[in-house]
Amino acid sequence: MTLHVALAVSALAASVLLVASSAQRVLPVIALVAAAVETAIALGYLHIAVSGLPLGLVLALALALPGIIGWLRATAKSAVSAAALVAFTGLLQVVVYVGARL
Repeated sequence: MTLHVALAVSALAASVLLVASSAQRVLPVIALVAAAVETAIALGYLHIAVSGLPLGLVLALALALPGIIGWLRATAKSAVSAAALVAFTGLLQVVVYVGARL
């Protein structure tokens, strides 16, 4: 298991926990879909090529922004931990993507 697969699977599990523990489900569902797509890509089940659209950055931002907002809104310990994991994974991917482009 590579680091990319481990991060994608952990973000998927954390986003499932966010969806289950959140009263407002729009942002956690966005994070869940992004984590599911990223996990499928990391495991090799899905291959997406979009010209002109940086898919890695879009998926990373779709994890980072709901994770940060969920972390700011969460009150339960499990929701705070799950949101922090989703936000960290997304922010790490944004930094890697932007750093690779500079």
